[in-house]
Amino acid sequence: MSSLPKKARVVIIGGGVIGCSVAYHLTKLGWKDVVLLERKQLTSGTTWHAAGLIAQLRATANMTKLAKYSQELYGTLEAETRIVPAH
Repeated sequence: MSSLPKKARVVIIGGGVIGCSVAYHLTKLGWKDVVLLERKQLTSGTTWHAAGLIAQLRATANMTKLAKYSQELYGTLEAETRIVPAH
């Protein structure tokens, strides 16, 4: 485990889908000092139960828009976050 910083702008507790999403979106907004804490492995809690369950229609228009956004994001997330080894 790497050492933790002495301070951070935000500390997110829990590396499930919500914690990872908050960390992702904050860093997309330019936040540099974001720390995500997880006691085990990322998404190893209850998040893995929901993998692949992205329904298109929801009870409200806003929830349907959120599901659509999530589906589009998941389609590009791997390429966007891929770590390229230094040469």
